[in-house]
Parts: sequence; C-alpha cells; structure tokens
Amino acid sequence: MADLTRTATLHVWRVRRWRIEVISGPSRGRSFVATDGVVRIGSSERADLVVADPLVSREHLTAELEPGSARIRDVGSKNGTYFGGARVDAAQLPVTGGVVRIGTSELGFFPLDDTLPLAPSSSTRCGRLVGESEAMRLLFAQITRVAESTATVLIHGETGTGKELVAEAIHELGPRGPRPFVVVDCGAIPRDLIESELFGHARGAFTGAVADFSGAFERADGGTLFLDEIGELPIDLQPKLLRALETGQIRGVGRERARQVDVRVIAASLRNLRTAAEEQAFRHDLYYRLAVVELTVPPLRARLGDLPSLTAELCRVAGWSPVDAESLARLARAAWPGNVRQLRNVLARAASLSRGPVLRIGDEDLADQGAASADAIVMALPYKEAKELMVARFTRDYLEQLLARNGGNVSAAAREAGIDRSWIIALARRHGVRARE
Repeated sequence: MADLTRTATLHVWRVRRWRIEVISGPSRGRSFVATDGVVRIGSSERADLVVADPLVSREHLTAELEPGSARIRDVGSKNGTYFGGARVDAAQLPVTGGVVRIGTSELGFFPLDDTLPLAPSSSTRCGRLVGESEAMRLLFAQITRVAESTATVLIHGETGTGKELVAEAIHELGPRGPRPFVVVDCGAIPRDLIESELFGHARGAFTGAVADFSGAFERADGGTLFLDEIGELPIDLQPKLLRALETGQIRGVGRERARQVDVRVIAASLRNLRTAAEEQAFRHDLYYRLAVVELTVPPLRARLGDLPSLTAELCRVAGWSPVDAESLARLARAAWPGNVRQLRNVLARAASLSRGPVLRIGDEDLADQGAASADAIVMALPYKEAKELMVARFTRDYLEQLLARNGGNVSAAAREAGIDRSWIIALARRHGVRARE
C-alpha cells in the first residue's frame, strides 16, 4: 500500500491505453486496444473495430483516444450513437470508461494499465463515512472523483460495510446533491411488486392499485437512485431496467405513455455480478451497463485501525457514552462477520445495559453476537439487517465446520459441499475463515 501512495501522486487517474470491446451483440468478444489516435468503428471490413450488426452503419463512429481521455463522435450513422441513455453526436467519456450503444450492440471502453491509481484522501471523513486507514482514505478519494461524473457506479462489499453510505456520499458530493436521493432494496420487495416500486403504476393496473403511484425513478428525477442488492432483481425485469438506463424513459405498470426522467443510478451487490452474468443468473449487458465504475468497500477486519474513530463516531451520533480503552482492544480481536453494522449492534447492546460514564464490553458480549442467545436481539432489527446478520452467521459457522471436517483442505470441502472450490476460497476470505488454498 505504501508503494501505491508514493506513485499515485505521479500518476493520478492516468490511463495509458484503452480497450474497446463489443460486450453485447452479434460481434460480442471482438476488441481493439490503442494508446492514442483515432479508432474507426463500424460494419465495414476497413474499420479498426468491425461490428457486424445490421443496424450499425459502415462508418458509424470514431473514438479519439489519448493517454488520459477518450472522446466518441458519431460520423453520420443512420441509427445513431447512444451514451448515458441519450443519443449523442459527440461525448467525452469519463476517465473510468463507459458503455456506448450502436445498433443492437454495446461497446465497452475500458481503461488499461494505471486504472484508478489515486492518492488516498487527506481527509478522514467522507459524507457519513469515517476512517483513518489507507484503504478507507483511498475509497474517499475515489468517491470524490466519481462524484464529479455522471457515470453509473456499482459498489461491492460485504453485508454491513456501508455500501449505502458510499452511494449517499457520491450523491451529496456531486452536482445532484440538492436533488432527491432515493433508495430501493431489490432484495426486500416482493417479486410481484418490484416493477411497480421502480417504475410506478396507474390506478386500477392491478388488484390493490387504488391510486396512481410514482415509482422510484420518478421520485428520483433530477437526483440519484440507489439500487441496493441489485443481484436480487428478477431476471425477467432486468431488460426493462436496462432500457431505462439506456434511454432515460420509463413506463409504469398499466400506463399508456412513457415518461422521460433524468436519474443517476448507483447499484450495490453482495453477490459477484460478473460471475452471476457468466452463469446466466444476471444479464451480461446489464452488468456492463451498471459497472461503468466499480468501487469496493473494505470489510471491518481489513481496517481494524479505524475502530477508535469508528466507535467514537457511532457513539457520538447515537448519544452513547464513549468506549473505554480495554474494550477497544477487545473489539480489535473480534472477527466482525457483520462488519460495521454488527459493531453498531454490539455498542447498542452495551449502551442499553450500561449506566456508567464509559461503555465496557466483555468477551461474553462479543461471543453472544454469534450465539443463539443473541437471536432475540437480531430478530428485533429491521428485516434486511436481521437477514444479513443471520446469513453471515450461518455462512461463517458452516464454513468453519465444513473445513474442520476436511482438515482445512479446500478441494475436499468443495466436494462435500457440492460447490466450486473458488466459492469456498472467496467465502472463507470474506468471512475471515482460515483455509488451505
């Protein structure tokens, strides 16, 4: 990490090469890599990147590439060039890349080499996020830079790491800050209601639709829509979301006319969407449309040095007494499968039982967080938080026992569990379980 800090000041967001790849359509998989100059794209065999799509003109567009920027220009195509959900004659792509649509095909512009070698922020706060560790300050720098653009963002991170706070910070630090910030948890809404929640519905569209309803896209018009747990979105609804991202047009359930909206979309997922797309459990084109910029929130166990400032902030916001030094040392020895959310729950429990000037947390308090005696506390949480903590607890306990039975051997554990060994490795790393890779 020290090397990154030293070199990042010399190469801040420097992109040395670009890869232009056809990520959907008849020519999917074709690509062209260039450092600079003009790249010609079209259906002609003379093009630098040939896109064999019947709706793509022979000379459709050009990409003017430089080491630090990419600019696309439509050269008089019949069916147009689309970027950011709108038809464009020319557009400057963000340094993080983007997805451009021509005909029925999508082109991904991917920066190569020094992608996001950004110096860590000097600030220990970003929105409601706090952290002194290099990992968090690097995330703060990325958030600040991404907030300046209009790119769609996909946030990765374990349960309880604060993905919604990252999305909130991107919104507040950008030009849309004064406008609405709307949150939709795709994993907590019944399957038969999610379309209405996103796009709205007309009165009488279905049983129980007693009045017109404005969906999340309408409520977020001019602002930002945060789609949490996007991986849980039903696959038959994903094409409609993709169209909304492409065109900026939505049509509610039972409505005759579409409506134009201006919404920046930020999504988050606990699942690996790239893997899900490869397994056809998530649309490949939607994944690329969402993952124009990808950010990862580090788990709490990877930034235990942030515990003093993090606990101080949680206590300050909630009005609790501060945590004593001995308890802080004890907190630093915990595994934290539920991350910051679990830490907050531990502090809340201690605060409810303490009447002194400081919060004291014993080993039994931390042990209870993973034991059956804590079930009543978990069940008193909101549905989403309770579900995530229970799943995290089950996964960790299952992995520990599975690997113990197999002497820590990942391959043997994978055979017993009936899943790929790569999933065992990924889950073990995520939940802090030791395994012999």
